[in-house]
Amino acid sequence: MRPSVAQHLVLSCLLAACAAGSPSSEESATPGTSVTAGVGGSVTSNAASVASASEAASTSGAGGASQNVGVGGGAAELVTSSQWSEGPLPSPLPAKGTLLPLPGGGIGEPVFTSNNPEVFKGNGLLYGTGHPSPTRGGKSFPMSGDFGVYLHHLNQSGATKVATLMVTNPNAAAVTVSAEGSGYNQTETGGLALNSSPDFFVSKEWITGTPSMLVPPTNLPPMKPLAIWQKQVKNNAEIDGRFVVHASGPVFAYLVVTDSTDLNQAIAVYKTDAPGIIAKSGNPPPPFGREAGVYAHDTWRGVIRAEVPPAGHHVGFAVNTATGLGFPQVQAFKALTHYSDSAAEAVGMYGNVYDLDVELAHDGEGSMPRKVGVVFASLVTADISRYWDGVGLVDGKEVILTHTPKSATTLLKEVTLAPGEKQVVRFQAMVPGLASIPQALFLVSY
Repeated sequence: MRPSVAQHLVLSCLLAACAAGSPSSEESATPGTSVTAGVGGSVTSNAASVASASEAASTSGAGGASQNVGVGGGAAELVTSSQWSEGPLPSPLPAKGTLLPLPGGGIGEPVFTSNNPEVFKGNGLLYGTGHPSPTRGGKSFPMSGDFGVYLHHLNQSGATKVATLMVTNPNAAAVTVSAEGSGYNQTETGGLALNSSPDFFVSKEWITGTPSMLVPPTNLPPMKPLAIWQKQVKNNAEIDGRFVVHASGPVFAYLVVTDSTDLNQAIAVYKTDAPGIIAKSGNPPPPFGREAGVYAHDTWRGVIRAEVPPAGHHVGFAVNTATGLGFPQVQAFKALTHYSDSAAEAVGMYGNVYDLDVELAHDGEGSMPRKVGVVFASLVTADISRYWDGVGLVDGKEVILTHTPKSATTLLKEVTLAPGEKQVVRFQAMVPGLASIPQALFLVSY
């Protein structure tokens, strides 16, 4: 059931006075304005926008030469009928070695991603861009214009905590900051069951452009912080969030854990790393690690062009691949900056969007029509509760995408093509938290 407006927490956009170069102590704090989180509708979110896999990521394959992500939106080569395999879509699904690379590449703004430690056990900084961590590396990395935020964390501190996403203004002049997006704890959404987790609702509201939280344009004076979003999270419960921040000048971003919504508590601990379980990546990274960094893009934009043969054929395209999975193509976006103990690419692409046009054409042979199905599938085989659980769009219409060990595919659309006819199917989906990679997009002729 969708969370009601009453379940959304009040988000306080607080301004606190700062000493030279640093947020202030409690003595000099001053209150600011507040924003109540409600159900969005009129706000336009960048729905064409990483990283959590609490239960499991898919088993990594052998490494090898990798083709890094390119730039999205370019022309794609035509997949001819001869490239399709004979037979219907088999079960189990085709081996990854039979899949074609996914056309396209990364577009859109960078994404601040906080997911390492995914499990936190006390107060402190989960990830920040204002300064290097004394224990985890990284560097100062100001961001301006539009940038995304994705976060996913589990509280195992033994007590209820508050997560605060805040930005600070390091400049000599004021900047204007605004934001929109969605973030939930599992109490609000009714737990972690399929179709009712924070991850599910965040993916739904992001891809449909209906954010539940709005921070209006706010003047942020020099050397002052602003709380973008705050959320209480109970012990042994998760939070998941996806936002876009708009800043007229360079700002630093931080995600901090404290005992209350008092912004001064966040200021007091924002230079101290929160204790938790760090998932380190391999060398070369991953496999698999988790993300604490800023990753280059928010969207994989691509165009698949395929001619459809007679009934009884299928062809597949790799989706959501990372270093270490054994695919020749790596789709994960590179880090612009990251903690040294965290992934150097957006493993799993959590919080990012796949935006794909599938251009289908009759292969021109004979006078009979061609019927083709577009199928989204998860290739994981682990015995876990879900492989993917979120909401996507097919030609602008919502479709629930729930993959489990018993049902790992979703028929997105069936198309019938007359001789000489072409049709385009557009598929968009944000990779939800708790998903397990990789996925694939199949075309099947009937």
